[in-house]
Amino acid sequence: MKIIILGGFLGAGKTTVLLQYARSLITHSTQKGNPVVILENEISEAGVDNQLLSRNHFLVKNIFSGCICCTSSAQLEQSVREIERNYSPEYLLIESTGMAYPDSVRRTLRDAGSWDTGIVALVDCKRWQKVKRAMPDFVTSQLKDASVILANKIDNVNENEQREVIADVSLYNSNARIFPISAIKKQPDELWTEITALCLGKG
Repeated sequence: MKIIILGGFLGAGKTTVLLQYARSLITHSTQKGNPVVILENEISEAGVDNQLLSRNHFLVKNIFSGCICCTSSAQLEQSVREIERNYSPEYLLIESTGMAYPDSVRRTLRDAGSWDTGIVALVDCKRWQKVKRAMPDFVTSQLKDASVILANKIDNVNENEQREVIADVSLYNSNARIFPISAIKKQPDELWTEITALCLGKG
């Protein structure tokens, strides 16, 4: 089972990206049954995003009552093991809450098992400067260990602003590949294939 952790700030577009990414993985998987399972981390007791995903016919599991990078780390390990045992998917996509630390989530998973694990981080091009100023340490933790960074919502900025965001983001993680996207539009399957390869060390 291969694991992709999807991180990003609140409102960056994680669920929209997740829908596209999961569809692409399913389309290109040769595995029958449940090639992709989505694990949602919701702080509240009612998962709005997971209802959207379920309506789109994805198999969704949930972790409530805390952030998976800290208070629910044991529950995260248990949930991942149960998913592997009960569904044996080719891919597990983990959408973390907007306040999670993706590097901590990956560390928990690596300590718990031998799963191939990668991180995709999202930034909102329109709100980038505001978020960076308000939460500098949190921004660093979100981006520093990502294999791929998606600069989302490029439709909301001009070309100069887009270039400035990408240049700025690269200062936080010079090893990550940065892709400018507008997730409200369908992205080519080649993009998702390349993202998977980069996250799992095959790019």
